[in-house]
Amino acid sequence: MKKSLLVVIGLLTIVTSYCQIRLPKLVSDGMVLQRNAKVRIWGWAAAGEKVSVEFIGKTFSTVTAGDGSWSIMLPDLKPGGPYDMKISGSNTITLHDVLIGDVWVCSGQSNMEMSMNAPHQAQSTHQAHRTGDDRDETVI
Repeated sequence: MKKSLLVVIGLLTIVTSYCQIRLPKLVSDGMVLQRNAKVRIWGWAAAGEKVSVEFIGKTFSTVTAGDGSWSIMLPDLKPGGPYDMKISGSNTITLHDVLIGDVWVCSGQSNMEMSMNAPHQAQSTHQAHRTGDDRDETVI
């Protein structure tokens, strides 16, 4: 009897977790959204679920597609932050420290990196060139 009860509870937990709102890794705390452009926020939830996004005093809503995917386009955004973004459906996810500014994607050769044997030089160089609330991310 106890085993059956544990199996039922386990299955309900798994099914419930797939019905909740899920976000891609890009949509997370500390993200930077492009200013003066429409920005797409997306994710997954149960099919037919109503999803709403609250951001900078406005609420945007949609209903998930049959495959559970959803997408909301935010209007042109003015630079600023940090803001909180609240995404709600059967569960609620609040993203913190969201900035709006310029998003730069840079790529190049390995000689564009600073070697790890010079961290003191990297710190002083970074501080000398830092202006405002810049965010530096390395994607490999």
